[in-house]
Amino acid sequence: MTAYALSAQDVAHRKATTLGEVVQKDLIEAFRAWPLWTMLGWDDIRQRYQRSTLGPIWITLSMALFIGMLSVIYGILFKLDIVAYLPYLAAGYILWGFISSCIVESCSAFQASAGVIRQIRLPFGIYVLRTLWRNFIVFLHTAVIFVVVALVFGLKPGLIALLALPGFCLLYINLIWVGLTLAIISTRYRDVVLLVTTTVQIAIFITPIIWHVDRLGQWAVIAYLNPLFHLIDIVRGPLLGTTPMLLSWVVAAALAIAGWTIAILLLRRASPRIVFWL
Repeated sequence: MTAYALSAQDVAHRKATTLGEVVQKDLIEAFRAWPLWTMLGWDDIRQRYQRSTLGPIWITLSMALFIGMLSVIYGILFKLDIVAYLPYLAAGYILWGFISSCIVESCSAFQASAGVIRQIRLPFGIYVLRTLWRNFIVFLHTAVIFVVVALVFGLKPGLIALLALPGFCLLYINLIWVGLTLAIISTRYRDVVLLVTTTVQIAIFITPIIWHVDRLGQWAVIAYLNPLFHLIDIVRGPLLGTTPMLLSWVVAAALAIAGWTIAILLLRRASPRIVFWL
């Protein structure tokens, strides 16, 4: 009975009538609470690997093994230059691992913290930022693979590699609104989690990660119509020493603007109801 009373009071306090109030209460306050969600993210990592000797390093080793085996198999089957293909595959697959895990785990961001949401009034954005931060920590472990590959194969992207920083920031900005949107929808409709998981598993085959756009010829339009390709291109391109297409920057920026607009509108409508959906 007490939990229900707290929830009703929490909902009444959360309710916002303007977009400005939504941004202030649930987004700006969430970013300001960065010590909380970074601490929670670190705690998630510790709990996940508390009985493991190597911890997150297992993810690094398994991904390194997968990338190595895949590069050899595809190199032989399609007669690819392993010196050029392995860095391309490593950068793309590491980024894909980060993107896909953020998308899938964001679906359960609110459900995983249901007990906290029912009893404590916190900005909803905190739970999504916690999820992304947790996956960013894992991403830093796997990024070591690309550093090793670059050193072994003598990859020297030069100053152009600095473009990967704004590219990754733009990618992260897009992942936040995607995570927030999926967290809301998945809390209301639980089947969305399965749908998103299946879609992500299929998306890797239609996204230029293990294959090159150049090899598609006239079918390259398939890649250009895929927003995931552009989000990956603005990070992978500079790491490989190539300048990303202007189209990729435009698409990534347009996605951020349109996506955040949708996410804020959805949050405004759903925030009073989320606690009851849980």
